Amino acid sequence: MKYLATGGAVAILSLANPIVPHYLIKAYLRKRRFQKARFLADLKRLQKRELIDCRELADGQTKIILKSAGKRFILQYDIDNIKISRPKNWDGKWRLVIFDIPDEKRAARNALVSKLKELGFYMLQKSVYIHPFPCDNEIEFISSVFKIRDNVLALVIEDLEGSKKLLHLFNL
Repeated sequence: MKYLATGGAVAILSLANPIVPHYLIKAYLRKRRFQKARFLADLKRLQKRELIDCRELADGQTKIILKSAGKRFILQYDIDNIKISRPKNWDGKWRLVIFDIPDEKRAARNALVSKLKELGFYMLQKSVYIHPFPCDNEIEFISSVFKIRDNVLALVIEDLEGSKKLLHLFNL
């Protein structure tokens, strides 16, 4: 029963991110090392963001439903055409993206840096980039596509020393 529920979750996640099920199945089949805790954390994150709904059925199975917001989210992102929209009024908060990506994933690190620059992020330090507008979903998507989600941290801060230069840089 648990494997059936897991299979259903994998099918649903394939809609949200086609890369995830491939690696889950591959990991399971290869010496049956299924990372249950990580999988459940990903499900909770999707549920918290109201992209999926999980319900336990009377027979003990878990039903995972992709909500309409989840369907819109899937269709919204295209890695080559992703953009961060500029709101009419800036909320006064800065978005920091900090990462520590191992050397074995150098190509993914380079792809992330390239995409951050393309999106208009400013490099504060080698592994620290900043942007003034909301971009949580975009960072989540990009880091998931490059398979480095565990190595990327996104922060929202209100007070930043030396922000005058950044205000000018971002035309705020």
